[in-house]
Amino acid sequence: MGDEQLFLNAFKASPVGIALEDLEGRPLFANPALCSMLGFTEEELRSKHCVEFSPPEDAKRDWALFEQLKAGSIDHYQLEKRFFRRDGSLIWGRVSISLFREGTLRFVVAVVEDLSAIRVPQENLSGRLIEAQEKERTRIARELHDNIHQQLTLSAIDLDRLQQNLPESADEIRQRINEVRGQIINTSRDIHDLSHRLHSARLEYLGLMRAANSLCRELSNRHKLKIDFQSEGIPDELPKEVSLTVYRVLQEALQNALKHSGSQSLGVSLSGTKSEIRLTVRDWGVGFDPAVAMKVSGLGLRTMQERLKLVSGELLIESRPQNGTAIHARVPLT
Repeated sequence: MGDEQLFLNAFKASPVGIALEDLEGRPLFANPALCSMLGFTEEELRSKHCVEFSPPEDAKRDWALFEQLKAGSIDHYQLEKRFFRRDGSLIWGRVSISLFREGTLRFVVAVVEDLSAIRVPQENLSGRLIEAQEKERTRIARELHDNIHQQLTLSAIDLDRLQQNLPESADEIRQRINEVRGQIINTSRDIHDLSHRLHSARLEYLGLMRAANSLCRELSNRHKLKIDFQSEGIPDELPKEVSLTVYRVLQEALQNALKHSGSQSLGVSLSGTKSEIRLTVRDWGVGFDPAVAMKVSGLGLRTMQERLKLVSGELLIESRPQNGTAIHARVPLT
């Protein structure tokens, strides 16, 4: 079998789409993989120009590089762009373009890899994350209005009443002032909590393990319950996105347990290896049905899940009514 026949057989058998084009960008040959990917026959592909296979903005980027290739300023390039299929639908592909010389002849070899299985899930995930972020913003806005705003308004009303109707007894005045002072302290704590949920400086300066331990101690003291924190194997330096994701999941899981579980003790386990970080938040409270709870936006479980997906992590929920809850999160480090 000659070299030309070997090349032809490899060209036809390749699972990756390949086309041979002239210097004007018109396909001369296309292998079965490319025809199948785009839904055209080889004859139909040969009747088109390369810019016709993509939306105008994608084709413009490709053609600008193609002209550099023709001029000899580059001899190859690669980019990701969208391709029209015969039915009008769009797929994502990574195209690698090279200049091929055979004697005095020059051709262009285009290798196209189908990225639909990668790009579409990523776009769907981004859309879900944006939706989750909007829900989180709505929740924070509601908390600012329904909680903090109302607390400040009540404090202002109480102070106004005190000013207009000063009690005759100094002890009564001190008592009224202490009541308003307590309201303001509670409001300050709520603002502090909300601030930490938006941004945690302690994570930036202390690292994940110490920041998580500090959060558990703070919540334990404030809510007068026991939080048993266990940690081992957490590296001193972690990718920022991994640390932030695990910390946010811990915050959300603890807030859920404090608000909904009714448990007087919580357990937090944070462990790490060279390949992954694991977090478990456990309570011994009322529990719930995970399938139902995932549909309830107030619990933030879907937000946790979406955060973890962005760092290729996983969320596992173990819970049954009246049998407590365990939230497990795993984030790979590779």
